[in-house]
Amino acid sequence: METKNTNLRPYGINPAKGRRYENIIYVLALVYNLLQARVEKYLLPHGLSAVQFNLLMLAAYQNNGNGISQVELSKRLIASASNITKLVEKSVRGGWITRRTNPHSRRENIICITPQGQALIDKVWPEYDKLVRGLTEKIPAQSRPQMEQILRDWFGALQEEK
Repeated sequence: METKNTNLRPYGINPAKGRRYENIIYVLALVYNLLQARVEKYLLPHGLSAVQFNLLMLAAYQNNGNGISQVELSKRLIASASNITKLVEKSVRGGWITRRTNPHSRRENIICITPQGQALIDKVWPEYDKLVRGLTEKIPAQSRPQMEQILRDWFGALQEEK
């Protein structure tokens, strides 16, 4: 991919102002929205949203497959407690996850993947992986390691500020 000087003015971004901090945030938000739309389009025929798919992945693969607390889900999925509750309810009704009370804390629910949920992940994963791989291939190959490190470092620095 060759470097392009994409016109960002229609999106309210004026690089000539020299406010790189704004440009970084706004362009990142634009990229996120495009990626999210493409992922949602792929998952829709499977009856999933991106957030639901991520919930299933977390339930299946966190804590050695022993599930994840509903509180931890809300932190990792960047969603409010009420939105997580609705998402969990829909996924339980779909037969993709189970919800059980944590034996060590009765105030906490543990979310676990069901065999039906795992089968859905297994069905969706190959093409999802292909889609995500294709989206990242829009980044020049030589820039990917540096970009990954920059984003990891930025994420880590922001996490430390909590």
